[in-house]
Amino acid sequence: MLVATKQIIEEIFDGAAARYDREGPGIFQNWGARLVELIRLRDGARALDVATGRGAVLLPAAQRVGKSGRVIGIDLSRAMLRETENAARQLGLDNFELHQMDAEHLEFRDETFDAVTCAFSLFFFPALDLALREMRRVLKPGGKFGATTFGATPPPFDPCWRIFAEQMRAYDAVVRTPGRVVYMPEEFQAILTDAGFARVETRLEQYDIVFPDAETWWAFQFTLGNRAALMRMPDATRAKFKDEYLAKLRPLLRADGLHLGVSVVYAVASRQQSAISGQPIAEC
Repeated sequence: MLVATKQIIEEIFDGAAARYDREGPGIFQNWGARLVELIRLRDGARALDVATGRGAVLLPAAQRVGKSGRVIGIDLSRAMLRETENAARQLGLDNFELHQMDAEHLEFRDETFDAVTCAFSLFFFPALDLALREMRRVLKPGGKFGATTFGATPPPFDPCWRIFAEQMRAYDAVVRTPGRVVYMPEEFQAILTDAGFARVETRLEQYDIVFPDAETWWAFQFTLGNRAALMRMPDATRAKFKDEYLAKLRPLLRADGLHLGVSVVYAVASRQQSAISGQPIAEC
């Protein structure tokens, strides 16, 4: 089993950028908009989106903060940042910045942002505690932090990811993310509380995600972390793996496609105001 390094993660998403969240129902942009809704960004806010990807959070956040606000997105993948810039320009947005940057070493001063977000990326950070401390460091007192990860009930993309993982183990081809992917809400809450965030609230939302056919679901695997394992296989091995895998999925197909259960844990927290100020935590 191989644990993905930062270099591998950068390679994954450089290769996936052109098709990311375009194979299938476009789920990450929907979940990104939901996170922006939950953190209640105000007009004129200055926000940071960590591991911004193709802008699932950055784009709705930039729309929400308006002309007087600004959203900065960072990511390891230059290709993903280029895709995000193109998408933002197509929407007529100009209140954003994009930088290639490591989440564990944020190049911003303390207490810079009214809000910090990180969607479906915490499990890619080898030093999660360091990354969370960095995100808290650049957040203003009273500012909001929002994050998402996959929930355990149901497990992500159940049962197709479970079948995929079982077959990967049989092929001795597992590439694992540096961190844990799936949490119960109370576990995610504890992680953020231990990192120093205050007033941490979590909620679990469940979804029925429908892929139109097995081929679309297969293409979706090349836009995520699974890409690393698949691309390391010789062409003939990957073709054999695909044939065997899709054969296992065919009994699951319904008339309208492949229905997969997914749960998302949304977390919203704050950076506590100084005890000296005595001021309540405000909307960001």
